[in-house]
Amino acid sequence: PITVLARVSYCSAMADHRVEDEEAEEHDESAGEEGLQTNDDAQDEYSRGAPRLPWGITKKVLWEAPVAIWEEGRPKAGDQVTIHFVARLQDGPEVQNSRDKDQPFSFMIDQSPREVIVGMDLAAMTMRRTEIAEFKIAPRFAYDDMGSAPLVPPGATMIFEIELLSWETQEDLFGDGLAIKTVVKAGDGETKPMRGQEVILNLKCTDRKGQVLEEHEHLTHKVGDPLFGPLSRAVVTSLLAMYEGERATVAFGRYFAPTSTDRRYAKATLELELEQVFESRDVSATQDKSLIKKVLRKGKGKQFPRDTSKVKLHIEAASDGNAALYGFSGPKTLEFALGNGDVCDALEFAAIQMKAGERAILTCMPPLPQCLELDLGLVNIQAPQAQLTVELLSFESIADPAGLDSKAFLSHVRARKDVAGDLYKRHRHALAAEVYRRIVELSAGRSDLQGEASTEVEKLRPVCQLNQAACMLKLNQFSRTRELCSEVLRVDEGNVKALYRRASASFGLDDYTAALRDLAKVLEQGASNAHARRLVSQVKEAQRQYTKDARKTAARMIGEEVADEDDVSPGQDDADVDLVERPETFRVRVLAKLAALSACLPVEPCARLIGLRARRSNQS
Repeated sequence: PITVLARVSYCSAMADHRVEDEEAEEHDESAGEEGLQTNDDAQDEYSRGAPRLPWGITKKVLWEAPVAIWEEGRPKAGDQVTIHFVARLQDGPEVQNSRDKDQPFSFMIDQSPREVIVGMDLAAMTMRRTEIAEFKIAPRFAYDDMGSAPLVPPGATMIFEIELLSWETQEDLFGDGLAIKTVVKAGDGETKPMRGQEVILNLKCTDRKGQVLEEHEHLTHKVGDPLFGPLSRAVVTSLLAMYEGERATVAFGRYFAPTSTDRRYAKATLELELEQVFESRDVSATQDKSLIKKVLRKGKGKQFPRDTSKVKLHIEAASDGNAALYGFSGPKTLEFALGNGDVCDALEFAAIQMKAGERAILTCMPPLPQCLELDLGLVNIQAPQAQLTVELLSFESIADPAGLDSKAFLSHVRARKDVAGDLYKRHRHALAAEVYRRIVELSAGRSDLQGEASTEVEKLRPVCQLNQAACMLKLNQFSRTRELCSEVLRVDEGNVKALYRRASASFGLDDYTAALRDLAKVLEQGASNAHARRLVSQVKEAQRQYTKDARKTAARMIGEEVADEDDVSPGQDDADVDLVERPETFRVRVLAKLAALSACLPVEPCARLIGLRARRSNQS
């Protein structure tokens, strides 16, 4: 009787479920026989995240699952559950008891076609493993007005006592029933791999007769690589949903076949274990992926070393990805204080983002100057990349500088500023920029400073921002340079250094108008500024060349030849030269050609372009 369900009853129940699930909160929860569960246990269950049962099903917990296994969660749609149950009529005899034969009953939740009555599906999703509960299920969630002869009469309310023994999490990988993934052992990690990320896995595929089709142990694999041929799609889809340490199986259906003639994988079983997910992070100063840290072994605890912390870093190996780098004098353990430039940038930027005991591979592209380290014999690296295998053995825990008193804090900030200045002079621009950034970040969080310390720190902050901008300019990070200078100019709009460096960054970004605008402000404060005047000449020359190239491109587009000559009339200011301000005849020809072409081009873009030219020239 449990496994028999009339389709009329199923459709009616699900329709009622959808409507009542939306309206449940609007009804009185103290309703009668078909109302929601109203006892304290039910409300506690809902507050713990249990799915809310619809009107027509009530639940009474007879044995609550131990708290220790709550983290396992509850089964969901698609999971295969195993239960013991006792089914009886509300005011009648027992209908079925799985314990009579001491044989648990298994079914898949929300299977299509459905294996059990709707009420059992909904009940199972509210339970935890080992929990025992009693459910009162109204007819529309059981056998409706058709009943199940001869034991269940039409319109009968059922009572089910259910014990949830276990469940297996299952997922239809492709939505066609041909590849069903089952979680055998839940993972203990917190991250799932992403496409392109490296992992270590174990894989075994056996056919329906138990013969091994493919097997790999402790394989380092980049998620998404088609390494496994016909199995690759199933492997990738499975891995993307797995946690570190998870074991799963994929059961292929009888009609699963990568090709019309390859039937080896029909009803085959794929076993997967995700041993490790390599966490990779860009730790470079400019976030340009020139320095990638791949974690081989996670560190202990939650603390990271701070700026100026003394660390002990072991360098195990140095290679180009295949062979050892020429001149490497390791393995060697280096002891140094972070942020002082005692070691190369690769070690500086990696160590401050490592935990004690962490082991990682640093990939530097290009290797110079990031990996230039005399103590390791890495001086003349010819390879396109360098890989350093490192381990942070220990680090000194120091007090957070943010907690220092005013006098000590000011002394610390001054000392770090001096270190950053020395790094800049040594052409260690990336590390200098990072030290300046830390000073700005540290000082911004100290609003409690008083007296001389407060005044001095307020003066030092824009100085450090401008020095950081100078470092970023040296690293060709023009957008970040403009941001830093703009922050200073919001407070001090006439700051000459900020204006000049922002103009230099705009020039690097080919924004000639913005560069000339800032340089004009600089020259207003000092017309004899040689650096500004020189930069103005460079910007105007670049603008003139850009204009000539743009005019030639426009002429080619309309099929006309343009003489290779300078169209700037004598005495005309180069800063005023622009494509739209060319001689009237050329402008009219361009607009006429565009208008003629509009018949065979999309109307809106042409109208926008012609309108834009007309507006900019103010002569249509």
